[in-house]
Amino acid sequence: MKPVKEFSRFAKSYQKYKIIQKRVASYLVSKVEQKPKKILDLGAGSGEIYRNIDWQFDRFIAADKSENMLILHPDKNVKKIVCDFNQKSCFEKLKREKFDFVFSSSALQWSSNLDFTLKEISSFKKPCAFSIFTDKTFETIHKIASLDSPIYSLEEILYSINNYFLINYEIKRYRLFFEDKYLMFRYIKKSGVSSGEKRLSYKETKELIRRYPHSYLEFEVVLIWTKL
Repeated sequence: MKPVKEFSRFAKSYQKYKIIQKRVASYLVSKVEQKPKKILDLGAGSGEIYRNIDWQFDRFIAADKSENMLILHPDKNVKKIVCDFNQKSCFEKLKREKFDFVFSSSALQWSSNLDFTLKEISSFKKPCAFSIFTDKTFETIHKIASLDSPIYSLEEILYSINNYFLINYEIKRYRLFFEDKYLMFRYIKKSGVSSGEKRLSYKETKELIRRYPHSYLEFEVVLIWTKL
């Protein structure tokens, strides 16, 4: 699970390809009743959580391991921190900041050790809202190509998160339609939803495109709201 190089490489084009991430962030934020004033966004990327907040806040901390992504994040009333939530040092740095709520949208599926990351987030002792893509995303592609998904299953996510939080959650499934299969596979490369790992040869990719039976890509996301 090493998408950071791809996120950095495609940071600018990611803006126009993050269709599902926008929908997910909007829904995640809309279901938060607390309207927190001091917010941490972990894996903030280019700022979809920030753009969907429709209430007044005092402080917004955008943390992401890709500096190129943070360059695209809005600046107003924002403190940007480059740090990797796979590392203990990231959480040590964030614990010196003041916030009363933690968001993380479309990011935690790339944790190299989800249990570690969730345990560290729980140490903040703050309410949280997460959206996490599951291994049912691009399920048909993985089946045709005989590849394991690079991200966690719903069962793995819920098992880990229930170790550290009381939660409410919803599962959302999306289909994104395309007129052309080549546009579809271009989207996969630049959207930030794939792992960025080159796992098929050019010949294998062409065969996958030929055999792919749908005009859409499928996505599954679990949205989680924690209770203290």
